[in-house]
Amino acid sequence: MQTLWQDLRYGARMLLRKRYFTIVAVITLGLGIGANTTMFSVINGMLLRPLPFKDPERLVHLDEKAPKAGFETTGFSFPDFSDWRSRSRSFERMALYEEGSFTLSSGDAGERAERVEGARVTASLFPLLGVEPAQGRHFLEEEDKPGAAPVAIIGYGLWRRRFGGDPGIIGRAVRIDGGA
Repeated sequence: MQTLWQDLRYGARMLLRKRYFTIVAVITLGLGIGANTTMFSVINGMLLRPLPFKDPERLVHLDEKAPKAGFETTGFSFPDFSDWRSRSRSFERMALYEEGSFTLSSGDAGERAERVEGARVTASLFPLLGVEPAQGRHFLEEEDKPGAAPVAIIGYGLWRRRFGGDPGIIGRAVRIDGGA
C-alpha cells in the first residue's frame, strides 16, 4: 500500500512539473470521453433501443423517389396511397403521414396564433402503431374521406402548455392554418 502512495505522489509531482503536457492530456481525455459518450447515446437511441410501438420489428417505412426529377424523396398523394392500400397483399396494414408545421389558434379575439410541429395522418396510423390516446378517441375511417369535417389529435406537451391541461378541450374547435 505504501508503494501505491509513493507512486501517486511521484505521478502528481511529474504532472505539476510538466503543466502543458498535463493540460493537453486532460483536454484529450475529456474530448475522447465526450465523443464516446455522444456516439453511444446516438447508437443506443437509434439502433439498440426498440421503438416505443407495438411490434416495432414489423414496421416498414415506404417512400417514393424521383432522382431524374431531382427529388431524393417525394410525398405520396392520398389517391396513390388508397390504391396501394387496396391492392397490397404484402402488408397487414398501411398508414400515411406527412410531417409539417401548422399555425394553431382558437379563433377567439385577442388570442395569439402559434406555430406548431405536427403531421397529417390517416385514421389507420395510431392503431397500426398500437398507440392509444390518453383522452378522447382515434380518428375514424370516415374522417379520411374528402369533404369530411377536420379533426385533430394534440400531443401531451401542447395540451399542457397551450391549453393548461384542460380535459374540456375535447370537442372544442381550434383553427389550424386558418381553417376550422
